[in-house]
This record gives sequence, C-alpha cells and structure tokens, in this order.
Amino acid sequence: MVDPIILQDFAWTLTTLLKLLLLFYLLRRRLYRSHPAFLIYLLATIVQSVVMTAAYRHWGFQSMQSWNIYWGGQGVVVCTRWLAIVEIARKLLTNYPGIWRLANRLLFAVGICALTYSVLSSAHKWQFAVVYVDRGVELSIAAFLVSLFLIARYYRVPVAGLERYLAIGFSLYSCFWVINASLVDRWGAASLEGLRNFLEILTFLASLLLWIGAVRKHAVARAVTVPAPVSPETYAKLSLEVNARLHLLNERLVHLLRTKDSRS
Repeated sequence: MVDPIILQDFAWTLTTLLKLLLLFYLLRRRLYRSHPAFLIYLLATIVQSVVMTAAYRHWGFQSMQSWNIYWGGQGVVVCTRWLAIVEIARKLLTNYPGIWRLANRLLFAVGICALTYSVLSSAHKWQFAVVYVDRGVELSIAAFLVSLFLIARYYRVPVAGLERYLAIGFSLYSCFWVINASLVDRWGAASLEGLRNFLEILTFLASLLLWIGAVRKHAVARAVTVPAPVSPETYAKLSLEVNARLHLLNERLVHLLRTKDSRS
C-alpha cells in the first residue's frame, strides 16, 4: 500500500509542474496583457510552493515556523485570487456598468457576511480562527462566482470560453475547500488532516487542467480566422434582439443606483 505522504508529495510535485506549464502558455500566448491579475495569482501560487517546500525541508511539517509561513503565504494567495476573480467579473460585465456596480456591491456584501458567519460558527475555538477565516473567504468566493453565473445566465450575458473555465476552476476549488474543511471540522481535523490536504491538492490539480485546456483552446480560437456565417445586417438585427433586455436592465440599474447615491 502506498504511503499517503508519498502520494501527497507526488500530487504536489505534479501541480507545481502544471503551474509552470500554465505559466508557459500564458506568456507564450501573451494573455498576461488581458488577464494580468490571473498571472499574478499563478505566480503567487508558484512562489508559495517553492517557499513551502524549503520550509518543510528545513523545519518539518509540524513546526510552528512552517505553520506561520504557510498561512502568511496563504493570505497573499487568497488576495491575488480575489483580484483574479474580480478581473473575470469585470470582463464579463464591462459593457454593462449598471450590472457591474450591482455585482461589485454584492461582492462586498457576500464577502463580509461569509466571513462573519465563519468566525461566529467557530464555537469559540479561537486557536483555529485563521482556519475559519480562510474557510469564510473561500465560501465568499464560491458564493460570488455562483451568483455571477446565475446573473449571466438569467440576463443572457455572453460568457467567453476562457473566462467561463477560469471561473469554473476557481469555484470548483473554493466549493470543495469549504465542504472539505467543514466535514473535517465536524468529524475530527487531526485524524483526517492528511486526507484533507491530499484531496485539496487533487481539486486544485483538476482546476489547473481546466485552465490549461481553456488557455490552449482560447489560443487556437484566436489563431484561426473563420468567415462570418451571416451578413452584417442579419448579425446586427440578431444582436439587437438578444441584447435589448440587457441594455434595458442596465439603464434601470444605473438610474436606480444614481438615485440611491443622491439620496445618501
């Protein structure tokens, strides 16, 4: 039977190699110009992997020094992940400023509520406060991404392939992290810590594979020139019909938000 520690080290090494592969594609396709926040997030995860490998080799897995370094780096990674997610939302809603202003406020509200709920649900286990805060951040990320998908689907906001898969990868990791951490907290964190770490790495591995495939597909789509299947007149007519409700909603939101701002 294979030692779980060996499996965890193998999965960690594989994710690091996939991060470098994703970084290679981002730089080669020059997607850092359109997605700089996602590039910063990827670089932060690579640096975190390198630093944690050195820390574990020097101090060990159970040392307080490694614990402090991990959570310090995790704070940086989570902040860069938020920036990447906000970048995705802004790209999806950039043509609809009213909807974007509403989503921006929703992001703030959902984040505060999720963090507050996670801290209060800790049952006064203040020694694990940083763990509960991290779970609250992941919960707020998952809630915001799900809300973003629902808004885009309901109002028929066009979602590009690259942004769609980036968002799916982030939501997959955050949703699993919240579920995994909640189950471990309910039935014993000490006995399941190794399994939790291994499953967390596997989930991030799945997200990396989604992102790599999306970046490669996006690059191919940009490289191939496809003739327009319809005439410009037909395309303009169809676009007008599809986007009429979106523009109407956008105007109403802008008017509503301006009214609230003037009252305040």
